[in-house]
Amino acid sequence: MAKEIKNLMINRIHDRQLKRFASKYLTGCLIDIGCGTKPYKDLLTPYITEHIGIDHKDTLHDTSNIDRLGTAYELPAEDNEFDCVLCTAVLEHLEEPELALKECYRVLKRGGSHI
Repeated sequence: MAKEIKNLMINRIHDRQLKRFASKYLTGCLIDIGCGTKPYKDLLTPYITEHIGIDHKDTLHDTSNIDRLGTAYELPAEDNEFDCVLCTAVLEHLEEPELALKECYRVLKRGGSHI
């Protein structure tokens, strides 16, 4: 999330809640869909063992933090590959978010968590 001064309070609330849920639900290998610059990498590191960032080839973000290129509709991942999924600021940009959620479910291990 952008750390602009006008959004300082919103960012603090958001990050506090993300940390709360991450500590409760995130473990193992995480897929970060629409990772961009991986702004939550440091926040999530204590809870996960691996952070795989996915973004599309035409992203406007610096691509140095992207581990795999793909879309929310076609994730470059095996079925049941990940212990947890993070998908922030992505679904609202999609024409068919339900298809992206089905794809999240495909790559998530049974009993895994999605934030």
